[in-house]
Amino acid sequence: MHTHQDNENSSTPATRLETAIAAADRLDGDLKAFNFRPDSYPDGAATQTALAGVPVAVKDLVDTADMPTTYGSAIYAGHRPARDAWIVQRLRDAGAVIFGKTVTTEFAWRDPGATVNPWNPAYSPGGSSSGSAAAVGAGIVDVAIGTQTVGSIIRPASYCGVVGYKPTYGTIPHDGTRYLSPTLDHLGFITSDVHWTAVAHDLVCAHGKDAAQAGDAARKPTKLGLYRSSQWSQVDGDVKDNFDAVVRRLEACGVQCVEVGLGLDIREIVDAGNRIMAYETTQHLYRDIKDRLEQAGPWTQDLIKLGLTISSDEYDSLRALVANMRMERDRPLDGIDAILSITSPTAAPFGLARTGDASFCAPWTFLGLPALGVPSGISDTLLPLGVQLVGRGGDDAQLIRIGRWLEGMLPRLARPLHAGA
Repeated sequence: MHTHQDNENSSTPATRLETAIAAADRLDGDLKAFNFRPDSYPDGAATQTALAGVPVAVKDLVDTADMPTTYGSAIYAGHRPARDAWIVQRLRDAGAVIFGKTVTTEFAWRDPGATVNPWNPAYSPGGSSSGSAAAVGAGIVDVAIGTQTVGSIIRPASYCGVVGYKPTYGTIPHDGTRYLSPTLDHLGFITSDVHWTAVAHDLVCAHGKDAAQAGDAARKPTKLGLYRSSQWSQVDGDVKDNFDAVVRRLEACGVQCVEVGLGLDIREIVDAGNRIMAYETTQHLYRDIKDRLEQAGPWTQDLIKLGLTISSDEYDSLRALVANMRMERDRPLDGIDAILSITSPTAAPFGLARTGDASFCAPWTFLGLPALGVPSGISDTLLPLGVQLVGRGGDDAQLIRIGRWLEGMLPRLARPLHAGA
């Protein structure tokens, strides 16, 4: 995968773009990460930010005025929004080149697109930010937009061997991004390394304010909490072994590691989140597509059917649970620098019908805490594995600094066999 030193050596914005185009032309016929790339690109902006001239891929859940936005659904084939989403406009203002639209599962739920894993095309890239993760994992771009309602940034990034960053809930305005669940939806980034995460954070999440910048500074943590949950017995052996190896490395570096819990079973969190999502999807999506529902995929249809069975009273109770937990969300981080957990109980699953298990991402989405996934090893199936760090709400820059240190402490993964130069 790219390092930021590699990118600094790519010299000019023009060569960055030329390299990305060449890689996409060579790889994407098989990878299928993009469902739209323009025939030409505008001249580079005059801005001198760290994103000037950098190609950025945009998940097809996010509106672009100059490119189709289909939300991964045949229902919206050819749809052209009137204006850019807030995050797209912010990237353009920073001088980024909007490189193309990446494949998403339908409406960011579970009906997958055609994208394959850049490490092995027989395996899933994860979802719902499948195309964004694959485009970065294959070395086509260093930065891509993702969204996460349960685990749709952290998990696919991990499956494709790259970095996933889910900011604190509400950090990035959602204007112009299709809602799945307003209570749970997060906008964030998938990047080739933590350097590019810091760049995206500084220029988009922190709006360029120097006081909030993560920069390239690394911070070694003193004490980390280990979250295994009651579901640890269901985790694959190679994932457990990799996590334990990361912990041993941390302890060898003098980092104290202690077990932590959340006070609510992970299965309860997943179930509550799914029911909130189903109710809100029915409220925000069903009204728009009910006359064309038969064109939607089976997972979308099933989610809406579930949402129609949930009463407003049950929904209000679930929303109150979220609100109460978010009020206390930093408590598990008392006395520690961050929480360390796995990204998924398995490596990328075989085949393209399933996008993987997001249960170990669900608590941090539910709580709205910032999470950063970093590659950490290779599975028994020769696919990437990752770990994720979770920080205090609003303290994203500090989390990125710790992630920078962790990335430097862990072994780098080699590129996928047919990745970009």
